[in-house]
Amino acid sequence: MTSVLKRLFSDISDVDVAQSQVDAARGRLMATIGQIQQSIAPSTLMDEALEQVKTRSADLARSAGEVVRERPATVAATAAGIGLLLAAKPLSKLFAGRKKAEEPSAPKSRSPRTRKPRKPAS
Repeated sequence: MTSVLKRLFSDISDVDVAQSQVDAARGRLMATIGQIQQSIAPSTLMDEALEQVKTRSADLARSAGEVVRERPATVAATAAGIGLLLAAKPLSKLFAGRKKAEEPSAPKSRSPRTRKPRKPAS
């Protein structure tokens, strides 16, 4: 029995090494979990989204500026067309009102009115 115990406890240094390896692996795992939690935190996600919006809007503004410099007449015509589309309803009301004011009104034919008998007061 003593020989069995000697064999079991002869590799105690290996157990200590294994334990230290386990502790190191646990530490690395906890660090990785911390990084993942930080990267999926709502504030981090919001910051990344805002940064992407800023970058894309800057790119869009830059490309729009290039288009305006390359084709100013086309851009002006397009802007005017969009403006007319947006103002179509108010303009149609304006012109319809002027048209009615310019047309002479035709005399109305009068139909004889008949009086309705009044209801007796109760």
